[in-house]
Order: sequence, then C-alpha cells, then structure tokens
Amino acid sequence: MEQIIQDLISPQINGFNEFTPKLRVAVLASGEGTNFQELVNLSKNNILDIEIKILITNKINAGCIRRANESDIPFICIDHLKYSTKKEFEQEIINVLLKNNIELIVMAGWMRVVSETFVNTFKNKIINIHPSILPSFKGKSPIQDALNNKSLITGCSVHFVEKEVDNGKLLIQGAIRIEPNDNLKSLTRKMHKLEHKILPYGVSEAGFFIRNKLGI
Repeated sequence: MEQIIQDLISPQINGFNEFTPKLRVAVLASGEGTNFQELVNLSKNNILDIEIKILITNKINAGCIRRANESDIPFICIDHLKYSTKKEFEQEIINVLLKNNIELIVMAGWMRVVSETFVNTFKNKIINIHPSILPSFKGKSPIQDALNNKSLITGCSVHFVEKEVDNGKLLIQGAIRIEPNDNLKSLTRKMHKLEHKILPYGVSEAGFFIRNKLGI
C-alpha cells in the first residue's frame, strides 16, 4: 500500500529545497496537531530547513498545544469566542505573525475561514492542506462527502490560500483508494497518513516560491 500511495502523489518530488537562513514558519491549527508534529520532527532533525517560530491555535484544549509544549515550540491561543468581531480576532493573529516576521503561514487543520483582509495582508504567503483532491469536495466535510458520493478514490491537496475557500494554486496532491469497507474513521486515519507525506513537500515548494520571489 505504501508504494501505491507514493505512486499517486503528484508532482513526485525527490527532496526538499534548502533555505539559508531557515524559512520562518508559523503554523495555525485547531485540533490534535499531527501535521504540526510532522513539521516539528522534520525541522528538529534538520531534514526540512524551516524554523517554526510559533504555533497559533484558537482552542485552549487543542491537542496541538501539548505537542508544542513537548517540542519547546512557542505557542499562543487566540480564542475566537473572546472577540466581538472576526476583524478583531484576525487582527490579533496578524499582529502576532508580523511580530515574528513570519515568511510562510501553514494552515494545518485550522478550522476558521479567513477573510480577504487576512489573505491580502500575507498575499502568497499562506498555504492550507485540505482533505480532498481539489477542486472536488470543497468545504467542511470533504471526507464524508467522498464517502457519500461513493467515490472510488479521494486524497488531499496543499495549496496557496486565496479569498475563495479551498482555492488557490496547487502545490502538491495525493490520492488514496476508498475501500468498500471504509467508513469516516478509517478513511480519516488513512487521510492523515497521506497528509503527513505531502504537507512537508508543500511547505518546501511554497518556501521556494517565496524566497525566490516568484509569481504564484
């Protein structure tokens, strides 16, 4: 199965880009943070040339906080429920990102739709990982949508973030088969494994665009 999954990753990338100094990254996450952990591991082992300057979460009980603590990664919880407007909530995040001089923002399980103002503030510096083969199954429940549609394959995509939800230039995609006995739990588990494979390459490719000031 591992070889099958590898063959279904496009484009096939053989290694990570090198960045000197290391690419300054912020991760935005709302959940368990397994993709965040994968980036931390690759960074700590000097496999991926990134420096994770900060983790930002909007949930005080998110599992990613524990992972940040265990890995000595600075983090901040900016709870959207404590702000009267989305504008105020996002401005607080913007302030943190600017203070840390972030080059690339990685949305890894960030369960908040960002505004056009946020996107424009960091134009072509935000990427997202979405659990479908875009442009199929955009929105909040793509894994269940694929099951409901009786799709034979599904996958995940890393893309630059634009004002339209789940849009933007694609960096890398991966595909997996949906087995007849798959359910939401089993397919989600397989999806996470595939996300862990492709997200680091998406980060590396985005960093190449940013550092070389290439048009997106």
